[in-house]
Amino acid sequence: MESKGHGLGRCQRGAAAIEFALLLPVLVMMLVGGITLEDAVIVSRKVTAAARTLANVTTQYTTMAESDVSLVLSASKLVLEPYSTTPAGMVVSELSVTSAGTGTVVWSRASGTATARATGSTITVPTDSSTASTSYLIYAEVSYAYVPSLASAFMSKNLTLSEKLFMVPRRSTSIPLTSSSGS
Repeated sequence: MESKGHGLGRCQRGAAAIEFALLLPVLVMMLVGGITLEDAVIVSRKVTAAARTLANVTTQYTTMAESDVSLVLSASKLVLEPYSTTPAGMVVSELSVTSAGTGTVVWSRASGTATARATGSTITVPTDSSTASTSYLIYAEVSYAYVPSLASAFMSKNLTLSEKLFMVPRRSTSIPLTSSSGS
């Protein structure tokens, strides 16, 4: 009788090992998926912070020189660290806004993978952004081609994370782009 009971114990240990072997790939996939999702959320938050920094710092100028714009774009890009800044693209533009809510690009500069908007091109401004007292807005755009570090073998293409926002100039009604700094 003892041999039957002893054999049953071995059988249960073998079943547990088989169950573990069957569940291990699922558990590993869940772990990798969770880490990838967390990483993507962190990068998404950094993209949002970079767009806010880009718009916020730009709105504090009264005039901007090309060197000022380059400095603001470079500083905003630092917000993305420790993640790579290579897949990032940033555009900052000043818009002249009509009462109808149409923004016309006065000037635009870009860095990274982005392209500046053409002067004179139009952008639809959200209705809550265009008021009678607001005739100029700063428009900041940040995009990031996110490539997951752990799950890149399972994903066939990048996930593009982006943020766009409008801000009113703080110290003047507009922020003209000049050849010398007016900070």
